Amino acid sequence: MSKVVISMVAMFILMIFPGAGLCGLLSNVLGGGVAESFLYPIYGGLILLAGLIVGCTVLILEEMRSLKDKIDRLSDKSE
Repeated sequence: MSKVVISMVAMFILMIFPGAGLCGLLSNVLGGGVAESFLYPIYGGLILLAGLIVGCTVLILEEMRSLKDKIDRLSDKSE
């Protein structure tokens, strides 16, 4: 979980602070001109949303596994 959060924060910092200048330098590689440069922040937002979805999914799966373990332990004690 912490790896997901760290990578999401790193991508956010990369896209927001130096990303404005970085996208200008990489526009030759990425392609497009001024009209497409308005899409780069949207791409950053999509990356952040994808990271958030993955992070929440991992958190939910961990909670489900811990609940399953508790239920298994309780059922073993009752038998």
